[in-house]
Amino acid sequence: MKMPNLFILGAQKAGTTYLAQVLSTHPDIFFSVPKETMFFSRKLDRSQEDFEAYCKQFFDPAGDEIWRGEGSTTYLQWPDALGRMRQFLKGRPKFIVCLRQPTAKAISFYIHNWRRDRYAAELDLQAVVDMGVELSPFRTSLYADALERWLDAFPAEDFLFLKFDDLVENPHEFVSKATRFLGLPEVKNVSKAAVNAGLPLIWEGGALTIRDSAAGGKDRPRFEPEMLQSLHDLFVPDLERTAALTGLDLSAWHVMPALAPVST
Repeated sequence: MKMPNLFILGAQKAGTTYLAQVLSTHPDIFFSVPKETMFFSRKLDRSQEDFEAYCKQFFDPAGDEIWRGEGSTTYLQWPDALGRMRQFLKGRPKFIVCLRQPTAKAISFYIHNWRRDRYAAELDLQAVVDMGVELSPFRTSLYADALERWLDAFPAEDFLFLKFDDLVENPHEFVSKATRFLGLPEVKNVSKAAVNAGLPLIWEGGALTIRDSAAGGKDRPRFEPEMLQSLHDLFVPDLERTAALTGLDLSAWHVMPALAPVST
C-alpha cells in the first residue's frame, strides 16, 4: 500500500498551495489531488479501513516517486490531526510548515471566510476572534502551541519551516529550500505568477478594506487602525516562542505590516 510520506501541514494563507503546485512538477514528488484531503483533521472517527481507503484513493495513482505528499493546512492546528497521523502512519514522514506574519495572515483568513459567507453579516473581526480554530483569524494565526505539539511527536530534523515573506521575495529560493530538505535536485522553472497573497487591500476613509469590485455586492469589511494594532499586539508573545521553536528570524514580524499601500 502506498502511503503519504510528505505533508505540508500549514499554515493557511501562507503559500502552501503555491508550494504544492510547484513541487508536484518535480519528477520525484507526487501530490494528492486535491491537495487538501483533510483526512486526518475532519471530525470523524477513523478506522484502519478508512486509512487504507484514503491511501488507495489519493496515493495509488503515484508511480515510483520518492515522495508522496498532501497539503491539508488544517493539520497544523486542528486538534485531531496529530493523534490520527501518529496512529496510522509508518516510518518517518517529512513535514513542511509555511508561516506568515500573523496580523497579515489573520486579515487574509478573515476575508477568505467572509467571502464564503462563513461569518454572519454582523460579525466583524473582533467578534470572531474567540471562535474555534476552524474559523478564528486570531487562533489560526497563533503558531507556537501547535508547533510544540508536532515537535514533541516527531524528530525536529524532519521539519522544514518556511516564511511567506521569502516566497514573495524569491520564489525560486523558497522552493529550493524545500527540495534541498527532501534531498532532491531543484525545480528549474519556478514562476512567480501563481503567488497568491489574497485579495488586494486598500486604505479608504481611514480604514483597511477590500475594493468594492471584490465585495460581490456585500457590505465590505472594515478594519480600523486601532483594531489592527490591538490584534497585532496580541501576537507578540507567540512570535517570540515561534522564533525559538523554528529557528526563523521573525524580528520583522514584530512591526505592524503595511497591509496595503498608503495613498498619497
